[in-house]
Amino acid sequence: MAEKNNYLDIHRDCLVCDTHCDTIQRVLDSGIDLGVKSDKGHIDIPRLFEGGVDAQVFACYIGRAGEPDGYYVKRALRMIDAFYSQLDKYPDKITPTLKADEIKQNSDKDKISAILSIEGGHAIEDDLTLLRDFYRLGVRLMTITWNSTNWADASRQPEEHNGLTDFGRDVIREMNNLGMMVDVSHSSDKTTWDVLETSKHPIIASHSCAKSLSEHPRNLNDDLIREITRKDGLICINFYSLFLDVNYESNPESKPPSFRKIIDHIDHIINLGGVDCVGLGSDFDGMGPAPVGMEDVTKMPMITKELLERGYSVEDVKKIIGGNFIRLFGEVCGD
Repeated sequence: MAEKNNYLDIHRDCLVCDTHCDTIQRVLDSGIDLGVKSDKGHIDIPRLFEGGVDAQVFACYIGRAGEPDGYYVKRALRMIDAFYSQLDKYPDKITPTLKADEIKQNSDKDKISAILSIEGGHAIEDDLTLLRDFYRLGVRLMTITWNSTNWADASRQPEEHNGLTDFGRDVIREMNNLGMMVDVSHSSDKTTWDVLETSKHPIIASHSCAKSLSEHPRNLNDDLIREITRKDGLICINFYSLFLDVNYESNPESKPPSFRKIIDHIDHIINLGGVDCVGLGSDFDGMGPAPVGMEDVTKMPMITKELLERGYSVEDVKKIIGGNFIRLFGEVCGD
């Protein structure tokens, strides 16, 4: 096992990837400047550097389904514009990224790789043309539903379609053809099974936890974890305290759980599917209370420290905190 006091050096030597944050919503709706370090929220460019993050997936969260036609595509386009406007301001610090090999290349230049995603497949408004247009704009990952059903049943809604609709299957196939990662976080169990059956590429749950450790509908049961990993997919652990420990809110005076709960979920998924199937998907700037010890992105090295203290090798740590995502990103989106 690596020397415990060397965890910061080890963390800096790794390529660290976070597969989900909602920071662009704060840029668009609250006018924050990513280049300015803040004590509010969870992420900005200075804090990404401090936390040693090499690649950050920025989600365009478009809200609950049910708005008038045209609302979602406009919302998504405004968020994409906010994303690029911020990156254009700081080209020497952060850069849009479309391929896996660019993450290492950018890190060598002391630049953060910024990957664009959409959270909520209703952004395409039942039109595959819009899906292709979003891909052309740089979107490389789409969370196919949020907390409300569209052409895919959501995890926190009653079943409406028994999983994916026929159009939903067409969306998955077109995402495969384009080279866009299919994200099943927020999907119902049946939707996730349908995606696994339909997709020719491995899939990702970009910000989900293990239901066996926290019985929440947003989390994945063990059978789904095994099947995602059997098909070389990836489950990235959400840092939201409620998903890590569903019981913590039962007592209104209780404090959020320790960040070590993140590692508990990593341990559980590795026990089911191996070390190649797990990553980090913080949900920073889009979640409720953060766990104690993981108050913002600057605390990311604590995950490396805890993994090493639990006996994981340096090579395994590299996979968990970034390498597994880079592998899948390259397989789906290209090297």
